[in-house]
Amino acid sequence: MYAIDREHNDEITCPVCARQCLDTPLYRYTSSEAAAHFCPVSRDPNRFLRLKNSIERLWEGDECCVYRCADCGFGFGLPFVGGDEEFYEILHEQKAYPAWRWDYDVAISEAINKFEGGKILDLGAGLGSFLRGLSSSWTCFAVEGSEATRSELERSGIVVVRDLAAAVRQHAATFRVVTLFQVLEHLADFDQVIRQCRELLSPGGRLVVTVPDGDAMVRQERLTGCHDMPPNHINKWTSESLSLVFRRAGLECSPPIYEPPSWKHLTGSLHLRIAADAANEQSFAAQVYRIRSRPLRIAAMGLLGIPTLFRILPHGRQLTLGGAFAMIGVVPR
Repeated sequence: MYAIDREHNDEITCPVCARQCLDTPLYRYTSSEAAAHFCPVSRDPNRFLRLKNSIERLWEGDECCVYRCADCGFGFGLPFVGGDEEFYEILHEQKAYPAWRWDYDVAISEAINKFEGGKILDLGAGLGSFLRGLSSSWTCFAVEGSEATRSELERSGIVVVRDLAAAVRQHAATFRVVTLFQVLEHLADFDQVIRQCRELLSPGGRLVVTVPDGDAMVRQERLTGCHDMPPNHINKWTSESLSLVFRRAGLECSPPIYEPPSWKHLTGSLHLRIAADAANEQSFAAQVYRIRSRPLRIAAMGLLGIPTLFRILPHGRQLTLGGAFAMIGVVPR
């Protein structure tokens, strides 16, 4: 865990470039605020409490601060520790995996289509939507943290490896492509992860990484009030900071590819604004979350969406901007 001893005035240094950061945090969160962000008390008091206890165990306390490096732009939480399996089991009780998304199209155009086939590994594969969409010329492997999800992947014919270290021991230098779709923002040991991905790739192989754009996350927080909350997201990446990590692992890296603007992002921002409002137990949004009947809750949420939309429309152009970017790393031949 990256930590700071405030009593002895330790310097706060960037985990990517090791330069000293400003000692004034961008944000300061309590464990109650973090737990309410993921699950308002009004939605499920028991789940809120379990999340709060899990977060306090990870932080070894009840507070986390977020800092940002003035040199490479990397943002990070202190304590510098991401969620573990217990945290994500609670968090994902009400989370669905996307069927397809922008990241997958980037991987196909920038990596998959460069080869006729071979071995591919997806780290944090979820239910395997991306891998299951590939042709039979690809032998698909996955690393996934949830036992239930691992079983689902295996039933789909995907080879499941428990962790990256095991994959390196068994399959070093044999993969054409390794993908991490919005995974790296969750990990404190990102240097080790990128090095291990590099070890898995054969000469000429490609690593595809997509992450939320750190600048977009700060914009989201300012315009919607919904925070990019640790310990789920422990990092805020910029193209400069991610390229530093790629080069340190011995990868040649492409210029960043930014997610294009879309009106769909405005819809997502609407949900984020409602979720932020729901953290206030006295708000109408919190009362809507208390409705146990799903049809009634959906109807009430629709009504709530109308005034909320008018609140965010003045920022509509900014909220349609993409919130992520991709970077491709290539192993030198």
